[in-house]
Amino acid sequence: MRSYIKALIFDLDGTLADTIPAIAEAVNMALDSLGFPKRSEAEIRSFIGKGPRHLMSEALPREARESDPLLVDRALKLYDGTYAKTYMHTNRLYDGMEEAVLELAKYYKIAVLSNKQDQYVKALVDQLLPAGICKFALGTVNGVPAKPEPGTALRLAELLGVSPHDCMLIGDSEIDILTAENAEFDILSVSWGYSSKNKLIFKGAQDIVDTPDELLEYFK
Repeated sequence: MRSYIKALIFDLDGTLADTIPAIAEAVNMALDSLGFPKRSEAEIRSFIGKGPRHLMSEALPREARESDPLLVDRALKLYDGTYAKTYMHTNRLYDGMEEAVLELAKYYKIAVLSNKQDQYVKALVDQLLPAGICKFALGTVNGVPAKPEPGTALRLAELLGVSPHDCMLIGDSEIDILTAENAEFDILSVSWGYSSKNKLIFKGAQDIVDTPDELLEYFK
């Protein structure tokens, strides 16, 4: 544990909550509207983490995507509409995470950083966490590079009133590891999300916790 840390910045998908079912529902509604076959939750899990455009690009059949330069734009627009109908189906945190975040909020500033669309990040944080616990929640907006680019992460540090070196990013993926490196944050990886522990180690993770209880122990 690093005693100089002042702010904990959590990833959302796969770190705070399992959002895959609601995402998969929306992706498959969009694909169905375009006349393409549905994707499994396992496939969709492998597509997430780099933002909604990447998600829909990967979900489309490659041949169709390559033959129609505008298809990804159409699919993304459909997904924006279908996810608006399903995102609130994510209505609980992972077991033990609410208790962990509530305890950590006594000692650290808490924020959320996600590659999900910004409006849905804010709405989900309001639904999933008690009022006042999360100081700021930021997602992707048009024209602003998503994680692992450091801009939004650094904006969060600025909003929280702390130096990047005072921040720890807590996430479940290689994208979070790279984001922390680019923003000069500390990083703590969690193994209960969408990347296996072995994959996190292969991607350079050094500190990994396996349960929300271990997350709390890490900061004692």
